[in-house]
Amino acid sequence: MYKKLHIEEEKANNSKTLKKTKATKKATKTRQETAKRKIENSINMMRLLNAKITVYSVAKDAKVSYNTASKYKDYILQNAN
Repeated sequence: MYKKLHIEEEKANNSKTLKKTKATKKATKTRQETAKRKIENSINMMRLLNAKITVYSVAKDAKVSYNTASKYKDYILQNAN
C-alpha cells in the first residue's frame, strides 16, 4: 500500500513542469481579473441605482461566489459610500 502511494506521489511531483505552472498562474490571473471587473461593474451599477452595497449584494449582482466577493471586501466597502 505504501509503495503504491509513494509511486503516485512521485508521478504527481514529476508532472509539475514549468510550462504547466506558468499556464496555471496565467489562468488564475485571468479569472481574478474577470471577477474584479464584474465586481467593479456591479458596484458602479448599484451606485447609479442607489442600492445598498454589501458584499452579499455585490456577489449576487455580479454573479460571483460570496467567497470571491469577500476577497475584495475592502474594495467593496470603500466604494460603498
